[in-house]
Amino acid sequence: MKKKLSVLLVLMLVFALFTGCTSTEEPAAEPSEEPAEEAMPMKVAALMPGPINDMGWNATAYNGLLAIEEQFGADISYVENVSSSDMEEVFRNFALQDYDIVFGHGFEFGDPALRVAEEFPDTTFIIVSSDITNGSNLSSVNFAAPQQGFIAGALAALITESDVVAGIGGLDIPPIRMPILGFMAGAEYVNPDIDVRTVMTGSMDDVAGLKETAYAMLDEDADVIFALADQAGMGAIEATTERGKWSIGANVDQNERSPQAVVQSVIKDSPILFTYMAEMIANGTYEAGAYELGVAENAISLADWHGYDEEFPEAKAEIEKIIEGLKSGEISIDISGYDL
Repeated sequence: MKKKLSVLLVLMLVFALFTGCTSTEEPAAEPSEEPAEEAMPMKVAALMPGPINDMGWNATAYNGLLAIEEQFGADISYVENVSSSDMEEVFRNFALQDYDIVFGHGFEFGDPALRVAEEFPDTTFIIVSSDITNGSNLSSVNFAAPQQGFIAGALAALITESDVVAGIGGLDIPPIRMPILGFMAGAEYVNPDIDVRTVMTGSMDDVAGLKETAYAMLDEDADVIFALADQAGMGAIEATTERGKWSIGANVDQNERSPQAVVQSVIKDSPILFTYMAEMIANGTYEAGAYELGVAENAISLADWHGYDEEFPEAKAEIEKIIEGLKSGEISIDISGYDL
């Protein structure tokens, strides 16, 4: 009996071992696919001819970079106060660091960019206020510059009491000359008999020199001055503030420089230009060429009125009609009959 029991126990143990060894195992999980590598952020840089704190042309470029950073999550960098002798080197340094887009903020950067662009076909170079292009990786984007001056001139003619207004430019270069000619056209559009005084000082950073020029204009009965001269333009704001006259700011809202003198500013919105070009490059629709943006794209616009719309309600209403006319094409600007 004990022998039979032992045999039975052995058989049961063997059966248990056999069924345990032959039990169905769960299939091994398929190895998961490795996560896709995250795209690197776009790298965008800009070269400026002056300081970014000039509350003018160079400040707009810095604001353009900030807009690209916010909209595209881009890595941004810049070099300010770039001299003509250093332009090629600065362009080349950014390209060597694999920057996707490098802006040159001013027509003077065009020829240096043209020379460097051939060496770096994977970098897109964009020159502001120029019409240069190489058909591949060098483009330009321009403001409809006469529109800025036209709006400023029309506003000056609407608020002047003496019927004498002044437009002061810095260097006699196309991005300055065309708005000043537009200023003349805009003032005469409102009042064909207005006395428009214009002059080029030859400097974009001589604040004291432009201030003396503004004093001379004020001494000749001008009571509204539009100055387009980057940092030097602050001289006009200082002069009109001291004399109790009006200034119209340029490129950015300059009211904070002198709330009692800067009645309005005609903005060149570089963030719109910068993001317009970056958008095309980011979505793959970019084609090299010469682009121009103006009031229709809100690249040129008025700043906040800072309460002056209450002092000049009729001027505000009229200037808004003029801007709408420029947008629709009802008003066209012809500066061919004007000269400085």
